[in-house]
Amino acid sequence: MITIGDVIRDREPYYVRDTATALDAAEYMMSRNIGAVCVLNEDGKLSGIFSERDLLRRIVLKGKTASDVPIRDVMSQIEVVIDCSDTPHDALERMEKYSTRHLPVVRGERWVGMLSIRDIMRVELSERGDELRLLHEYMQM
Repeated sequence: MITIGDVIRDREPYYVRDTATALDAAEYMMSRNIGAVCVLNEDGKLSGIFSERDLLRRIVLKGKTASDVPIRDVMSQIEVVIDCSDTPHDALERMEKYSTRHLPVVRGERWVGMLSIRDIMRVELSERGDELRLLHEYMQM
């Protein structure tokens, strides 16, 4: 069975420090083509998430200047995380329950990365492709 650890293996863990500005975080996200980033404190501990939605709702629509806004003032608090040993199905259930498209990934108490709904869809498509191949091979017998 595939785990979340398998899904994010060999991936750079994207993050910004909580001393960054909202503009720093937005530029970081744009340069990596990601929709959300984890925010870590000086000890490397997870302190929040900053997403495109946060940028829109808490900065743009409020008429603020992103370069003047500390990320810690506009990041979302952590409501839920997923452990490396959990499955993509577990992640999808949590995403639905908490109405989120991103989950911070932890190994025990330590933050190790971020999972997105896009990652879950890749897993699902891969598994469906494997099933189709097996059915095709069976029919060829």
